[in-house]
Amino acid sequence: MLTLANVALLSQLALQQPGETDKKPEDCSFEQIEFTINFAVGRLNHCEKTGDNQYKLFLEPEREKINPSPWYAFAVKNKTETSQTIDITLVASEGVSRYKPKRSEGDDIWHAIPFSEGDGTLQFELTLSGQTKEYIAGQEIIDNVHYIEWLSSLIKEPQQTEVISLGVSSEGRNLAALEHRVESSDKWIILIGRQHPPEVTGALALLHFGELLFSDEPYVVKFRQKYNILLVPNMNPDGVYHGNWRLTAAGIDMNRDWKNLTLPETQAMANYLKKLVKDGGKIEFAIDFHSTRKNVFYTMPEDYEPRSGVPLRNPQRVYNWIEEIEELVGSVELDYQPGAHPESGVFKQFIADEFAAHAVTYEVSDNEERNNIKKVAEAALISLINRLD
Repeated sequence: MLTLANVALLSQLALQQPGETDKKPEDCSFEQIEFTINFAVGRLNHCEKTGDNQYKLFLEPEREKINPSPWYAFAVKNKTETSQTIDITLVASEGVSRYKPKRSEGDDIWHAIPFSEGDGTLQFELTLSGQTKEYIAGQEIIDNVHYIEWLSSLIKEPQQTEVISLGVSSEGRNLAALEHRVESSDKWIILIGRQHPPEVTGALALLHFGELLFSDEPYVVKFRQKYNILLVPNMNPDGVYHGNWRLTAAGIDMNRDWKNLTLPETQAMANYLKKLVKDGGKIEFAIDFHSTRKNVFYTMPEDYEPRSGVPLRNPQRVYNWIEEIEELVGSVELDYQPGAHPESGVFKQFIADEFAAHAVTYEVSDNEERNNIKKVAEAALISLINRLD
């Protein structure tokens, strides 16, 4: 049950996450077909008609020479009364797209589209019935409104758990978070996601992890009575809203900003964590969910010595955690890579240097089976509770 204060905050957050936009791609309306991006996360630069029922769609990043993660999301409208099949070629200016085409009729059900690849292109056919609209995207669409509604759905103990705002982004969107506090405990688990907007498989892992963590399962109910939790599923709401390939609205890679803290988003998070520790809290573990070309956990080295000179607590814990995950998931291929990069500005390094705690960058393969994503997330939660209990 939500409190009136939470209801008011959720309403405020939702108002700042509009679903419709005035974004328009260039030259994308034709006699029989129209391509639009007037919705949150929509991304398409311009279009060309190259033949009968043949269209070339161009993808451009928010900045040149960006990490090649060509995101796209657009709607296709059949302007005729009859069914038609069209050929679409996606052309990315920076690298071949990591994200393979999927279609939806506007609901939450997404289907993979058969495709072929060329030199920096993806080609596929799309059949549309009369006067219909379908959505095409590189991954499932999870927008800012979805996150706010999802956070509110997780509240099981209103006296201990609430939706809060850590601050606002460069463009004034709230950094919505779920804060779970236990008066009898000083131990904290920190979970964040979506620093890089198109990394949706990592977002799917976080969503499943979070749903299990705040479920009614006895083992997690017991865990929630012993640990405080901060869950921030969408660190980059501006980038998500604009369908950016990687950066924030300020043009900065957020996961390279945790050393200098130039962004309002990283500043808000850092200030929250520093106050938490100043008030007597202890960060036990942090996970930062991402996506890449394979399933991999990036960890700090077991013998890493933070800048503060305070040794990492329980240095072997993270490796026992990963080892148990591998045992639980069986056939799903996982990897882990320890590494320290003090000047990199990545989140896991920040957590280690500032708070002498282990943090892991939890990377999910771009093309991992969705059931496997859930399987690994569940194993990760079970193993984490085993390590921390």
